Parts: sequence; structure tokens; C-alpha cells
Amino acid sequence: FGVGGGFVIVPALVLFSGMPIHRAVGTSLMVIALVSVSGLTSQWWAGRTIPWPVTTLFVVGGIAGLFLGQQIGRRLSGPVLQKVFVAAILAVAAFVIVRNLQA
Repeated sequence: FGVGGGFVIVPALVLFSGMPIHRAVGTSLMVIALVSVSGLTSQWWAGRTIPWPVTTLFVVGGIAGLFLGQQIGRRLSGPVLQKVFVAAILAVAAFVIVRNLQA
């Protein structure tokens, strides 16, 4: 279970550029998608085996999440979205801490 760069990119965009949270989330997702495609392409060109069934599940899940997130994001105000984002960060942090303590 890895923590993606969005947990760093979104707050940085909001704090340092003054970007609204809705735009920061969208920008972060675009950056992460481009980095993912770049990584997949470089692995494929290097001749490494790509687990296509798993890759397909991630792509389909990502596209479904994109549309669902867009619908939810349209209904949330900026302050509410910020609170949801903070709650998600805290939940992931708690999960990572508990998991590492059990290891």
C-alpha cells in the first residue's frame, strides 16, 4: 500500500500557488496519470513483462473513479473538499502507522 504524490502535490498547489482545491486535485491527478503512463511505457520499451490484466483493472478503476470523483467534487464546496482531503490524509497516515507497528 503506497502513498501517492497527490498527498504532497495538492497541498503544495493550494498553499504555494493559491490554486483552488478543485483545480489542484485535477492538476494532481493529471500529473500522476502522465507519470504513470510514462513509467508503463518505459517499462514496456525496456522489454519488461507488463501484467496486462492488473494494468487493465487499474485503468478501468481509474476511469470510473475519475467520473465518480468529478460528480462528487461538483457537489462539494472548496472548504468541504479540503476537509474531506484532510480526513483522507489522516486515514492513510493512521493505516500506514498501524501497519508498520504490526510489522
